[in-house]
Amino acid sequence: MLRSELRLHAPLFVAQAAVSNHTGLTARAGLAMPAAPFGSATWQLPALVAYLHRLHQDEEDPSPELWRAHTERQTGPVPRPQRRYHGNGLHDPDAVCVLDIQLGPRDEETGWPAADLAVIEQEEGACPFGRVTRRHGTEAIAAYSAEELTAEHARLMDRARQHQDASFVRLADLAQRAADWADKVRAAAHADAVHVQAEKARARITR
Repeated sequence: MLRSELRLHAPLFVAQAAVSNHTGLTARAGLAMPAAPFGSATWQLPALVAYLHRLHQDEEDPSPELWRAHTERQTGPVPRPQRRYHGNGLHDPDAVCVLDIQLGPRDEETGWPAADLAVIEQEEGACPFGRVTRRHGTEAIAAYSAEELTAEHARLMDRARQHQDASFVRLADLAQRAADWADKVRAAAHADAVHVQAEKARARITR
């Protein structure tokens, strides 16, 4: 019998973060929610992008408390994970999508916090598979979020045409607006990185 047939719990989405401070001390925090309908990387990555953007704006370093409070706060139409999760999503057969997030103090030059992301997706059945996607830095994470949301917009518009259902159009519009916003964060992080490199190049020339 397949393990998926023995499953007693609903498939989960898990967002787990390891947050390091300036001393190298690491604290961990995890949150979970049902995988359907919004527990996916596509719909939950904007919350991470928004958190990184907020830290940059407020000139704060990440902390497990800030990350949890931000993620648990329901600020839009897409629900976020609220259930405290104390396991390890990487070894949980019920976790079909895991955002494994590594956060560190803000870069003194760009002002953006250190961030690494691994998206682990696993599906069970007759042909089980796993897929891991990795991104390093706010710019790359925001770009990935924008790409996923743009693809979701196209998928939802196809379904809207097939089923003549306006609810898919509304969701598609939400995905596109989130994609546009994530791209603005990407552009801001890119501009800061370019500015820092230009300043370094100018300093080398004037020596």
